[in-house]
Amino acid sequence: MELRLNFLQAAVGTAAPSEIGGALLIVGAFLSEGQLVLTTSAAQIDAEFDGIISSRFERGIFSAKAGSTQYLTESEEFPGGIAVLGLGDVAAFSAQVYKDALEKAVSAFSWSPVQAFTAVEWLPNSLKDKASARLFASVTLNALTKRTALRSKDDDKPKTASVLWVDARPSKKVLAGLEEGRITAEGMSIMRGLADLPGNVCTPSYLADAAVSAAEGIPGFTVTVLDEQAIAEAGMGAFLSVARGSVVPPRFIALEYLGGKTGEAPVALVGKGITFDAGGISLKPAANMADMTYDMSGAAAVIGTVFAAARAGLKINLLGVAAACENLPSGSASKPGDVVTSLSGKTIEILNTDCEGRMILADALTWTARRRPELMIDAATLTGACCVALGSPYSGLFTADEHLLTALSSAGRASLDEVWPMPVGPAYEKLMKSNAADIANQASTREGGASSAAAFLSVFTEGVPWAHLDIAATANTSGRERASTGRPVPLLLQFLFDRL
Repeated sequence: MELRLNFLQAAVGTAAPSEIGGALLIVGAFLSEGQLVLTTSAAQIDAEFDGIISSRFERGIFSAKAGSTQYLTESEEFPGGIAVLGLGDVAAFSAQVYKDALEKAVSAFSWSPVQAFTAVEWLPNSLKDKASARLFASVTLNALTKRTALRSKDDDKPKTASVLWVDARPSKKVLAGLEEGRITAEGMSIMRGLADLPGNVCTPSYLADAAVSAAEGIPGFTVTVLDEQAIAEAGMGAFLSVARGSVVPPRFIALEYLGGKTGEAPVALVGKGITFDAGGISLKPAANMADMTYDMSGAAAVIGTVFAAARAGLKINLLGVAAACENLPSGSASKPGDVVTSLSGKTIEILNTDCEGRMILADALTWTARRRPELMIDAATLTGACCVALGSPYSGLFTADEHLLTALSSAGRASLDEVWPMPVGPAYEKLMKSNAADIANQASTREGGASSAAAFLSVFTEGVPWAHLDIAATANTSGRERASTGRPVPLLLQFLFDRL
């Protein structure tokens, strides 16, 4: 299979109503106390075509409920056709409803080469100018990204090559928002393209080689890859303890993008890259083990975020780090009770080999911290405990740094990729005591499992401001319909945009 990252195939732009040409024009319709409320463009279409929307509503053909869609007609003026999108109760309209409705519309009309939305007429009160355009672009373009890489036929691939924001005079803020949304969608596309690949394809070497190949020609971008021997020579004993059970060799991947001021400390992003996690000797149950191809979602998010930022030429310095390996049982695998020495010099007692993410991140965080970044944010599908605590609406946010807490929470709200603050600190670190080593990789109690895992990571941050994102419940859906969500790329990129 070709080594590549999944860059965007569709584009976003603006067009005046008179410039739509052959695009499919999509207008909006609300409900108010059960009655149809048409936006300006929808009312014009309804009047011009003899009640084409209102008559369908009256006959129950079109409900106007949020996300409902109806193709209406085509005409000499609109040869690409006209459609209407239901936006639901006007009193309940919100950024989330706006996002969900856009996703459904784009998917429903993906047969059209160009989709043109009159979205400027139906924006939630919480979204203005730049924010509305940013969300419009990221949502529509992301909805066009489909998982077809390994299918023999790609008949389901969307035909839409361009999405238009219909606006006669788009402001500079709107144009900037559309560009930020495009960058976000590209980062999500890269992440989803990697995370949705099976473990026999997306190996640690695949991740590394694809990154090296994609970096060619990007100004200020370098990729450094450490193979197994170099990882050992660097002293990453915690990382290697996880990789020992597999014949597939590990890779330590560092992406450096220098788009900001010379000498300015970078923002560092660190990702967990377990390309398949069977649990090691502490073997997982067979049910849904196929989902464990997504245990590298943190690494995929970091790769997607850094490449999207670099390809767009953002004025910022970034350091992206991904520690990638498999966690399998074998005669050479680490055993419960083993003690290993981490890059930090601290010894770790392995009580559970399925607590492997924190092991590879311990060395990745230490390596990154020693490059003295301004701050570090790690993303990892780390604990089932976080899934139990928060479910999929929120990623868990663990940090003792008030600035990072505020900035990441704000970025989550703005991008609709939300986080929920969770406790981390000495009280949880005490649960990782070991009689055999400096620290154990599993707490002495099941309670507070997400926080104790975060506390373990905090030991290896060497004083650098740090935040941990537990994305175990948010990075992908599960079961037969499993798929990458692209989270937390919107959050991470919004955090970066807010710093520019």
